[in-house]
Amino acid sequence: MMKIKIRYIIFIIALLILTFNEGNRTLIIRFFELNKLKDSIKNVQYQNALLKKRIYYLENEPSYLERMVRSELNVTAPGEIEYRFSSKK
Repeated sequence: MMKIKIRYIIFIIALLILTFNEGNRTLIIRFFELNKLKDSIKNVQYQNALLKKRIYYLENEPSYLERMVRSELNVTAPGEIEYRFSSKK
């Protein structure tokens, strides 16, 4: 019976030492920071891939360039008539 109590006391002391140890807390904080940075890297790599794809199409597809100019700059070709509809109800 006494051996079991001593084991629990030793376990609790070891747990407290690990919990309140400055180095261990720093290690845990760094672990979470590392995971956040890995997620950030994945996000940036995905955005980079999308931008590379967009650059490829802008360089190689004239129709894509024309579509981008029309949508972002609201440009119409000569002779085209632009119709705008209001959404009043």
